[in-house]
Amino acid sequence: MTQDTGYPFLSYLLEDKSKYKHARDAGYDDPDDLFLIGESGGFLMNIIPGSRFINTEYFYEMADYYRKNKEYTSYKVDSIPHRQLRKREQYRRKHGYSAPCLLMPNGEIRTVRITGDHYNFLNYTRMEQLDRSSVIRGKTNTAKKHYDFPLFLDSQFWTFHVIEFAKRNGFHLLIDKTRRGGFSYMMASRAANTVNANSRKIVINVAADKKYLTQQGGLSDFAINNLKFYEENTPFVRGIFSQVKEDFRLGYKLPSGIEATNSWHSALLSVSAANNPDCAIGKDAAEVNVEEVSTMENFDDFMTVTEPAMRTGAYTTGFLCGWGTATSGDMQTFEINFYNPKRYNFMPFENVWDRDSRDEVCGFFKPYCWGLQGEVEGIYGVDKDGNSNILVSLEIAKRERITKKETSENYSDYINYLGQYALFPAESFSSATENIFSSEELSAWEERLRIDSDLKIYTDGWFVQDKIGGVRFESNKVRMTEGKQCYNWINGVPRHSNEDPHGCVRIWFYPEYQVRFTNYGQEKYIPEKLYSITYDPVGVNKDKNEITLKHSHNSIQVWMNPHPCNNFQQKLVAAYYGRTEELEEADWICYCFAVYYNCIGTTCVEVNRGETISNFKKWNALKYLAFEPLFVWDASLKEQVSKTYGYVISDAGNSAKKLNAIRLTREFLYAEIGRDENDKPIRNFHRIYDYQFILELKKFNSKGNFDRVSSALLRGIEWKALELKAEREIENKKDLTSENIDENDILSRDWF
Repeated sequence: MTQDTGYPFLSYLLEDKSKYKHARDAGYDDPDDLFLIGESGGFLMNIIPGSRFINTEYFYEMADYYRKNKEYTSYKVDSIPHRQLRKREQYRRKHGYSAPCLLMPNGEIRTVRITGDHYNFLNYTRMEQLDRSSVIRGKTNTAKKHYDFPLFLDSQFWTFHVIEFAKRNGFHLLIDKTRRGGFSYMMASRAANTVNANSRKIVINVAADKKYLTQQGGLSDFAINNLKFYEENTPFVRGIFSQVKEDFRLGYKLPSGIEATNSWHSALLSVSAANNPDCAIGKDAAEVNVEEVSTMENFDDFMTVTEPAMRTGAYTTGFLCGWGTATSGDMQTFEINFYNPKRYNFMPFENVWDRDSRDEVCGFFKPYCWGLQGEVEGIYGVDKDGNSNILVSLEIAKRERITKKETSENYSDYINYLGQYALFPAESFSSATENIFSSEELSAWEERLRIDSDLKIYTDGWFVQDKIGGVRFESNKVRMTEGKQCYNWINGVPRHSNEDPHGCVRIWFYPEYQVRFTNYGQEKYIPEKLYSITYDPVGVNKDKNEITLKHSHNSIQVWMNPHPCNNFQQKLVAAYYGRTEELEEADWICYCFAVYYNCIGTTCVEVNRGETISNFKKWNALKYLAFEPLFVWDASLKEQVSKTYGYVISDAGNSAKKLNAIRLTREFLYAEIGRDENDKPIRNFHRIYDYQFILELKKFNSKGNFDRVSSALLRGIEWKALELKAEREIENKKDLTSENIDENDILSRDWF
């Protein structure tokens, strides 16, 4: 039974998991029975509610010995006891170590194993970390760091086991992580352990910029420090053949200067993927580590050539692990792969982190509140045995966010903070950067749309055309009862891998009719120009099975315009977002919208791609298409419009025009249309109930696919045209009035 705590990951931790299939029962190599398979098909961590770690000091006895004695052993080098110790520790560094450290809810103490990499991390890796003895409690708790061996944390226990499970079962791994999790140290320790514990193995560290690897504090810099520590302080001396940071090799040289045949022959390479997606192939790497995937714009190109190179025939012979944290750059490539892990054979997890996403799969996510050291009113976020108190950690995160919001110089700093210290993946990807559309107000509206069920006022369905050309809308609910084909609304931004790219029609507000009297009685009609359409089509037909998340989607938006019948208000009333196999079907959806909402002369279409004009001509429907208002770009043209149907905005030769369209769209979205009960401004975007569109506005950048924003650019232009026309009508009325007034006329004199 699932307990709804308001935080999805905590709800999962407390959930009874007995209903799930065990991964080892499905044929996976899982000796510790730590993984399950969810209903989504993704893996789940088998975290037993009510269980907790105890006596975790058993896991780092060697580190404790070194702390006290400044050495790992006092045995004479190569003596029998020394060899036995070295052999034992070598085994533990490779295969792990088990101890009675798991207390079950019924009081039973179970033996639990940490992985070899985790054992190595706890006992043979030193890092800057919190010195608990230095904590000073006050209005703001303070403490110092010291250079020491790491302590056991439950979040790291599971991260190391996830890595081991992925390697055992032929998966790669993609991780979205937050700051203050010790990831650089953990991954550097892994790399060093592989190179030192295994002869003739190559580990490659990759980043967009080599500075993330080799500069002080970089991934490879940490790993090399670990390798040197083995040589200077442990029984695992291999010799250092080369100390070049980009090509650090273990082994011995002969007097001639060449490497000895019986040398260790393992190496740590550091390469940049910038302008070189082939950087990791041809070296037969046992492991490839990709640092800061969020900054690697050519990650897709890199994976396309690297993933096949880590296979020999039908066997996976190498392991790739990539991770990243929210940055101020383009996060879309990282996000697409995180929510589509099977694309490059990344281990798929059931999404237990995002809200209402248990039917979806994603990469692995390490939330900020898991393994977060700190305290609230004397209660620790992590206890002495490394168990996380998620509720305390959520309170710590909440208080930190309040402080950050109050002290940030600008909104950009605050949203960047949210991305780097995210509590769920969607927050990580949506809070990474500031753009021309982002603001605190927009973020508040996005959050309200996400959580407020009262604003979910839509109906999903499809259009049906009758024999005489009329159009009616059928809801999915009705279509299902009649056994008709139904498509779902695309919720992912970008679309998630499990979502059908076809998409459906969503209506928030049905057409509003007026009544007029004719010779035949009352007649219902939709006033002329009450509604407009903006449509950004795709340009190439594509088989449904070939459509990937990299491809554009059609975006059609229907807007209510300012009009006397609606008190001059405007709003988004309906939309379609998806990718039909044939261009003509998408154009047909646009045509149905035009008929349904009577958009004569107000269907604004981007026409530098596709076949929309020819299709509308074939359907005798050119009357619905709008002309681009040229006077928006040049005031001297007054009310002149283009002589050809449609808009041309995304012209490669005219980037200034698109930038101006973006500016106009921003003005449209933020135009104030009223004040609420708290005297706060109500803006046009508050009349947009399309959550995915608002989220896309938050994520927008100049490099990714943002199709909803592209169609909205046409609305920005149209809105400006309507505004300019309204201004001129007012000016014309003033001119007409002043021409007909005689200042000496008795009715025109000021009497009061």
